Amino acid sequence: MRNITLIFLFITLFACNQKTGKNEMQIEKFEKILGKQETTYLNEIVGDLDNYLAENYPYQNSKFKAYLVDISESKVDKYWKIDSMKIKKYRKSNLFGKYDTIYPDSVWYDGQTFKIKYSDFDIVEEIIPLKKNNKETNIDSTINALRIEPRFLLKTESKFYLALESIQQSDSLMITYLDTKEAAGNLSPAILAGGLKYYLTENNEYFAKRIFVMDLYER
Repeated sequence: MRNITLIFLFITLFACNQKTGKNEMQIEKFEKILGKQETTYLNEIVGDLDNYLAENYPYQNSKFKAYLVDISESKVDKYWKIDSMKIKKYRKSNLFGKYDTIYPDSVWYDGQTFKIKYSDFDIVEEIIPLKKNNKETNIDSTINALRIEPRFLLKTESKFYLALESIQQSDSLMITYLDTKEAAGNLSPAILAGGLKYYLTENNEYFAKRIFVMDLYER
């Protein structure tokens, strides 16, 4: 019986060591593609998040998961955010994507929808007007508002997403996140938190935290 117990413990430890080794290799590959400076900045951001979690969830075993639960259930009074001076520094690196700000060439109303045309795109965007408090949408004011509403055109992709894509097949959290991001674009904090919470494990928390902070601040 004792021999069977020892064999079981050996198999368990071996499996754990394999998982740990695989995770370390994933992190090493991710950080290599991300780059030295970008890795330093991202670690600083996550360090600030960890400080926030330690202050606001001192008695939780899994502080990050507790925060995700609160966000997904709209129970957060004070959200974590990156310091305004720090984010300016981070955006100058390749951690975040680089964007051009563009404005519509023309905006018009065809009787049913608002049409928006950009010189950089062949496709004309359409917005369906909604009634608010049983009042019709003011056509002129909506057109004027849409004319000055900027759109961000990606010039250089964030190295974070390039690095994440290089290892995505190793974890269902990363696969699901990148697929959802591609299909839906920007995610609300509640949807992002709910998805991360569902797939969160000890082995992928390193990546889950980094996905969380980057998604909140990437345009």
